[in-house]
Amino acid sequence: MTKISKLFLAILASATLLILPSYAGEMSVTGGATASYVTNGDDEASGKNLGITNELDFTASGELDNGMSWKYQVQLDGASAANDDTRLEIGTDMGTIGLYVTEGGLSVETATGAGALGVGFDYVSPATFQTGYDVDSYSNIQYHLPADMLPFGGTVKLGYVPNMSATTQLSKNESDSTITTGNLGTKLQMAQVTAAPIDGLTIKLSAAQTDDQTGASGNNGTEEGVSANYGANYTMGQLSVGYTEGHYQPAVASGELTYYENKYMGIQFDVNDALSVSYNVDESDKVVRAAVAIGASAGTTTKTSMEQKSIQLAYTTGGATIGIAQMEVSNSDYTAGKDEAQSSVTLAIAF
Repeated sequence: MTKISKLFLAILASATLLILPSYAGEMSVTGGATASYVTNGDDEASGKNLGITNELDFTASGELDNGMSWKYQVQLDGASAANDDTRLEIGTDMGTIGLYVTEGGLSVETATGAGALGVGFDYVSPATFQTGYDVDSYSNIQYHLPADMLPFGGTVKLGYVPNMSATTQLSKNESDSTITTGNLGTKLQMAQVTAAPIDGLTIKLSAAQTDDQTGASGNNGTEEGVSANYGANYTMGQLSVGYTEGHYQPAVASGELTYYENKYMGIQFDVNDALSVSYNVDESDKVVRAAVAIGASAGTTTKTSMEQKSIQLAYTTGGATIGIAQMEVSNSDYTAGKDEAQSSVTLAIAF
């Protein structure tokens, strides 16, 4: 782990030295706005909600006078007055070096790829699915292999988070002062591998591990946090199918163990260029194994299985997309007997 940390520090230093006076760059603004009408029906509360969200991407790019390229992007959305996500990338013949603030996600829990509006629970859900670690929750640095370097359209991306307590937007020279007990780990290392061995088939894998772990009960923890997702999508003509599995073990106190096992399946059919429908089934099992009590010969294990089934329909005309989605969740939020349902109608405008 120390070698990986030193590697990323070396990459960061190299990136700083390589940023020379550049040619004038270009800037563009893209984005979209989405209005939604959502109705909820569950065993705890119900309601009808009307909302509008937007996202604006300000992107600047250019070339350095040594032939390298650069790209800067900042995203703004309606949920925050501050920057939502920020990235600065330097492109070289030996790959891409990226500096990200709450951006640059590498987790591939959406490798299923099927969804008229978005991939299953990741698009919308009344429940919270535990999918594992991702570097885009923090400030992180990444290295990406050059395109076409590996066979079968393969790519590799490596990410490193030096401080997992830094989960907010940090400006230049700003220091995070909210040092935690380390129950999430103080460092995070992550890798992503993708490949397209045949036409229509995409395979993805991601894995993450925390470092300098202390556990949820102070300094007595022994379990490092780990997670992995892997899946594939195959598209043939108008039909697309996908499957993904995921495993996630967050940090726990010594003698205890909590982990999640996930399976996501989806199928999408594009009726024509304007109309698309999809069906997704997302399953997530939470397993909790308590520590063995003094005088006992075994601990207790509890398993709760959550499942979401969703149907989506999307109709696109010009730059507008009208969407309808219906979700039903059993054992929602890993609570036995808690069932939830949600319906949404959306109007999305891209510009």
